[in-house]
Amino acid sequence: MTMRARAKRAAAGLVAAAAICGCTAGSSDNIADPTSSTATIDSGSGTPPSNTSTVSTGSAPPASVPRPIDDSTPVVAPVADGLPSISEPDPEIVSGVLDNGLRYLIRRNDSPGRRVEMRLAVDAGSGLEADDQGGGAHYLEHMLFNGTERYPRNELIDVLRSFGAAFGADINASTGYDETIYQLTMSTDDADVVATGVDVLHEWLTAATIAEDDVEAERGIILDEWRGSASDSGGRIFEAVEELLLAGTPYEGRKPIGTREAIEATTSEPLRRFYDEWYRPENVGIVIVGDIDPAEMEAQVVETFSSATDRGSGAERPELDVSPSVEPRAVVHLDPDVPEGFAIVTLPVAMDATPSPEAAFQSAVLDSLLFDIIATRLNDDALRGEAPYDDASFNDTSIVRLLDSPGIVVSADGPEVEAATQAVLDEIERVRRFGVTEAEVAQAAASARSAAETTYAGRETRQDASFADEYVRHLMTAEPIPTADDQLALQFAVLDRATPETVAYGLVDRLRRAAPHLLVVAPETESAEVPDAGVFIAQALDMRSRDIEPRTTAAVVGDSLMAAPDPVAPSDIRELADGSEISFVAPVVLEYSNGAQAVFNQTNIVDGAVSFEARRAGGLHAVADADVASAVAAGPVVGASGVADFGPVELEAFLDQREVGVARAIDVSTEGFVGGTSTADLETLFQLVHLSIVEPRVDEVALERYLDDELPLAQDPGLDPSYAEFVALSNARYDDPRYLPPTPDSLATVDADTVDRVYRDRFSGAGGWVFSFSGDFDPATARDLADRYIGSLPADDVQAPDPIVEPDPPPGIVQDTIAAGDSETASVALLYTVPGSTDPQLDVLAEMAQAVITTRLTDTIREELGESYSPFAVVQVGGGGEPFIDTYLSNSTGPDLVAEVSESVQEQLDDLRSVGPNEQEFAAASAAVRQGLELYSNPQINDEVLRLLTDPAGTASFDEFLNRERLAATIGRDDVAEFLARTLPADRYIEIRTVPR
Repeated sequence: MTMRARAKRAAAGLVAAAAICGCTAGSSDNIADPTSSTATIDSGSGTPPSNTSTVSTGSAPPASVPRPIDDSTPVVAPVADGLPSISEPDPEIVSGVLDNGLRYLIRRNDSPGRRVEMRLAVDAGSGLEADDQGGGAHYLEHMLFNGTERYPRNELIDVLRSFGAAFGADINASTGYDETIYQLTMSTDDADVVATGVDVLHEWLTAATIAEDDVEAERGIILDEWRGSASDSGGRIFEAVEELLLAGTPYEGRKPIGTREAIEATTSEPLRRFYDEWYRPENVGIVIVGDIDPAEMEAQVVETFSSATDRGSGAERPELDVSPSVEPRAVVHLDPDVPEGFAIVTLPVAMDATPSPEAAFQSAVLDSLLFDIIATRLNDDALRGEAPYDDASFNDTSIVRLLDSPGIVVSADGPEVEAATQAVLDEIERVRRFGVTEAEVAQAAASARSAAETTYAGRETRQDASFADEYVRHLMTAEPIPTADDQLALQFAVLDRATPETVAYGLVDRLRRAAPHLLVVAPETESAEVPDAGVFIAQALDMRSRDIEPRTTAAVVGDSLMAAPDPVAPSDIRELADGSEISFVAPVVLEYSNGAQAVFNQTNIVDGAVSFEARRAGGLHAVADADVASAVAAGPVVGASGVADFGPVELEAFLDQREVGVARAIDVSTEGFVGGTSTADLETLFQLVHLSIVEPRVDEVALERYLDDELPLAQDPGLDPSYAEFVALSNARYDDPRYLPPTPDSLATVDADTVDRVYRDRFSGAGGWVFSFSGDFDPATARDLADRYIGSLPADDVQAPDPIVEPDPPPGIVQDTIAAGDSETASVALLYTVPGSTDPQLDVLAEMAQAVITTRLTDTIREELGESYSPFAVVQVGGGGEPFIDTYLSNSTGPDLVAEVSESVQEQLDDLRSVGPNEQEFAAASAAVRQGLELYSNPQINDEVLRLLTDPAGTASFDEFLNRERLAATIGRDDVAEFLARTLPADRYIEIRTVPR
């Protein structure tokens, strides 16, 4: 298994994630194979508003003279008069309210096609729990998967699996402070399957059994989820966030996951009471989006849900108001498992529920511009190496519905954290006193406008899940659901009206109603260098008396990264596929005399967007042992250093106004780029890649930041149990530095000169490079750009590398127990590695085996034994002419259950080796995999193109990709059983047990 990771510091993004319990899977942009008559690609219609700043906005707002408020910069309160309306719902939505109060929203949509997303949205979360119901909203969520009147025990999961739905990916739920959301994703090929989905939503609302035996059986699973989300550093940090923002509110002490004590004490009675009280028709909504007939679906919803009744006492929903302190507050959290410190400075106020939708939208947009400007100023200082922190960005800690808490997060080591928070507070005060500039507003507005245009361009290929999630927000928070045209018209109108005075008003007004709240997180080992909370409160109190000067002029952003080179025509053009098998897979290859190839595959999987990836064979295997660490560093360091005459600050300012992103990396067997762009910014992507090859830069500050990020976990992998497991698996599997994570010794060899030399060696010239583009573009335009920016790259004499053969796995059974993390969670990981082949059927067999193993572990280790929240398997076939097949299994559990879980897993694997999957397991896996193979994405198409053109020994023909669905249809249960018996040898594997330290 090729395993390489980057050390990751504690991220403030975990704050928002920790406010939700559940493992709701994210969605991606896909399209279904349209060979079936039921799968079509909507060509779309409608005329977009102008993409310039001349959108008609009705009457102009009344004139207002800028004036200072409380010695602030002169400001103007924005007004919503004359703004385009977003109050009217999109007419494509079929909506209604039943007599019992249940609301529903239904929409026909065909992206990805042949699928439907269903949601049951319950307007009740942990904030409504009574004192004896701690963690009950989340516990109840679990119970709804453990039995209803029509589907007792786990029959519900079995029924849905038989339709191809996967537990976790397609059948899921999440519980927050304010709501609980249930999710189904299913095929629409069979009307009975869709009808069953609606029936399941009805059962969840009306017929949960909540049997005491089932409550007891689920307790271990929920405790394991608690161990993994609340007892580790992330959970401890979130408790600090709660202390900072929710103390004294109705939410205090009501974290969705609950406490260990509450989980251990839960019985069926308080769960039943919560269910009857809040799972009532007027408190829920149904959302259905997908490849369905809205009229038929509405009739089914009306028939199914009209009989639902209120089972509770009819209690009114209590007011869950929040009133953040108007005095500064600070919480300092020192954690044993945080590799690097960070601080969040936020300005929380209660959400204003009174404005019109248009006024609320305008306020939100202006606030986003304001905090983008502040974050950009601070981050530019960091990029220049002139700040006591590594980076700065916008952060939103609005963790409950009525809390409005935008802020800035900076990452900093303990000794610098006091100076870092002072810098953030000074910048906030600087804006209050001196405002922002027209250039800053123009740049922030250009960035917002670019993002809005890209979103609008993709409106006809917007995914089912995206619509469904928006409609859930409408049901829960009354978020408007306008047409894409109306949304864009309002956004452009607000951006056109934005001025330095209206943007600064948001901060001046907020500071009249709010005081800074600071969260400081640092490694426990730096406790002596981190002041107590009183110091940070004093900083906030002292803001007005600080000696602060206005900002100097920001970086000037040009119109282009470079002049376009003269075009160089390709020496050959050929097709990899003609679209006859799959209409949107017809890649065209342009070969250039400099040795490069450009591949274009035009699709409308996502309108207005292009995915990009490039590879060249070689990678770390073409690098000397002593240079491996510098080669690994080269991609991220060069990527953060700018290109040509654009330094990091200038390049970031330039790209901030465009929808373009490119990452570089040198991996084990290849060097490459990966990224994407809006269709409108395709030339900028070409320019960025061209300059990354011919004029790269290595910035000392970027290198220092990279080493600062990597070093803590290199010194002590045990700070992060998952990373520690990865390190242990890697060290047990390999003895070649190309496959191993960084160490303090290897990082000590990394310097700017070596990074520059290695990068220029591996990214020099065009020879051997394959650049693949899949998405929405004009073929003639793309061809011209390739001729100019790829065809003109200098040729080089790079030699084709020798075939790369991954090292053999160690003989016998390798077992190790490692101590990592200060928490109550443990895990058992297994890695099996066996020789494979280039047989294309193996890739599909691997997917089926993965589904079978995950299902078996879920049904036994999780459901029968109740010892693991989310066991799973990953099965992969490597590249090259002599690939390995890797099977990785992960099982989280409690420290006292490690040996038992290990033994139980081996018992199940023994059964799979000797007997294979049962008929039900095979049918579920086959259905899930075959349905998954119907979906295609632009990054996936690029990957398949590059596998063929950069790894011909491992991928002989593009037909292997085109024929996946047919291959899947030929695979039977015996084939999967044979595959499992071969890939799970009982006498050769690695087992890593991770326990708390």
